[in-house]
Amino acid sequence: MRSIHVTMCLAAVLVCATTSADAVTRRSAPPLLYQRTAVSGYLGKDLPVGEFADGRAGYGNQEEGAIDWAVEIEHFVGRTTSLGFSYSEVRFDDKTLGDSLQTQVQTASGFLRIVIPTATAIRPYIRFGMGGVQLEFLDPFSREDSDWEFSIQAGGGLLWLPARWLGLNAQALYYHGSTDDSVVFTTPDEIVVVGFDTEYWAFAAGVSLFFP
Repeated sequence: MRSIHVTMCLAAVLVCATTSADAVTRRSAPPLLYQRTAVSGYLGKDLPVGEFADGRAGYGNQEEGAIDWAVEIEHFVGRTTSLGFSYSEVRFDDKTLGDSLQTQVQTASGFLRIVIPTATAIRPYIRFGMGGVQLEFLDPFSREDSDWEFSIQAGGGLLWLPARWLGLNAQALYYHGSTDDSVVFTTPDEIVVVGFDTEYWAFAAGVSLFFP
């Protein structure tokens, strides 16, 4: 009887020890976004609006449907908030002259993205950024650059995380560049400026790789 009692005590000690070890080694899942870095690429189409699309003389007269691409890097400084840098480029055709006269838009911006938590793997987000924009006018015989000017971007989208290291994005961003008085070139007799602000929507899909 004594040996049975001792055996039961030893078994109880082993169970307690095993449970304690599990409690020590078991860890919660690491944060999905916090303190992680994402590198992203986007591809989409653009819709000029405002003065940029206006067909009157002296305005943009830009055709819709231009292909837009962007590359970004961001770091999540909060549970759902990131700070990042974005570079985008798009080349618009003139509505009247087609690809004989093109306007290339280059935008470099810092941005803030806020991801809204949900109970699913798909999370909406909003973002805002500011930086600089430069226009480049191209025809078969010349290429003229404007000065860099202030620009903003704002919009939102959806982020789907099918895996811890992979994110898929769908977003719509509004870009506005204060390029109306941006100087393109000067001569002894005149100063040539852009003459209109740069305004367009970019609708894009993107892929994000998360580290670590």
